[in-house]
Amino acid sequence: MLTVVYATSQPGSISDLKRMPETELEAARKNLPPGTEELVDCDEDTILFLHPTFSKSELFPLTDQAILHFQDELIPVITLDRSGNVLMQAFTNRESLALTLESGFGTYYSRSRKSLWKKGDTSGHVQNVKEVLTPSDGKFLVYVVEQSGAACHEGYYSCFFRERKGGSLRVLNVPFLGKE
Repeated sequence: MLTVVYATSQPGSISDLKRMPETELEAARKNLPPGTEELVDCDEDTILFLHPTFSKSELFPLTDQAILHFQDELIPVITLDRSGNVLMQAFTNRESLALTLESGFGTYYSRSRKSLWKKGDTSGHVQNVKEVLTPSDGKFLVYVVEQSGAACHEGYYSCFFRERKGGSLRVLNVPFLGKE
């Protein structure tokens, strides 16, 4: 499954997030407005589509009354810096979300390792979470963070450091801060 994030620009505003099988990606691309940029994350499992005409999703502070839609005990998280740059996309479960809210540091659930991970435990590139937001439908979370160092395990400030054009990927001119 791929995670597809729609945003107005980088930095910008989140419009939507969808999970889809890779086989549906080409059909999704055909429905995009002309001029849409496609950024690909470091693991090639999240696509960030950018276009100024995408509508801005209204995000609300997470409250105890919020109804979150966990699928297989997980919910996607989009991590933004305070300027609105999409830094990464990961997943959280109830335990890692509680740890994030309690500690103020970005804590996630690794699907590959099947364990919790606190961003920066090994690299020191921590995320100080300033806000936790969700759209009214509760299908994803947004962590607004102060990022210390690289968000990407490959050493880039953002995991979205590559652009796909015409089927090929090229590295963007983005800050490289050193590998974790």
